[in-house]
Amino acid sequence: MLIPAFVGALLLAGLSTAADYIWFLGIPSHQWYSGVIHGAVLFAALGGLMGFQQGKFVTGALGGIASGILAAASFYVLAPLGGYNMMVVSWFLLWIALATLQTSLEGEMSVARGIGRGIVTSIVAGLGFAVVLFELYRGWPPASFPAVKHFVAWVMAYAPGLYVLLMAPNAARRG
Repeated sequence: MLIPAFVGALLLAGLSTAADYIWFLGIPSHQWYSGVIHGAVLFAALGGLMGFQQGKFVTGALGGIASGILAAASFYVLAPLGGYNMMVVSWFLLWIALATLQTSLEGEMSVARGIGRGIVTSIVAGLGFAVVLFELYRGWPPASFPAVKHFVAWVMAYAPGLYVLLMAPNAARRG
């Protein structure tokens, strides 16, 4: 039963580790367009996985792109107000958007249900994201790039939110 969440966490951890490495190599001073492209590509993959599970790959991928762009753009809009702390707000917005997408992919058109589900998912996902914030981004950029540490931290960041997002509704339907 954990397979979709685990596969998603591994996929996103691999992509996030590769993206972190690209940032480490020196994308100049966190350009907003680089962050938006990063969000779009990363969450196109997750949206595609979510859609694939429902037989709606393209819809899921497009929703993932929109979710990633929304989250990344929100960071660049909010960062002048609170710096990197705004990453947490953007992370929460991301999971709310993804939960709304998942709710839609499951055939429900309730935005309120998607947002409610997203709030719960974002809280759980936020606990996982704390690992990344404290283990990887304190003192960024690092002197060297420990890829395994990045990968493990990202798996820990994505797994809780993906479990709630992908598995909980399926369990509710069976129960």
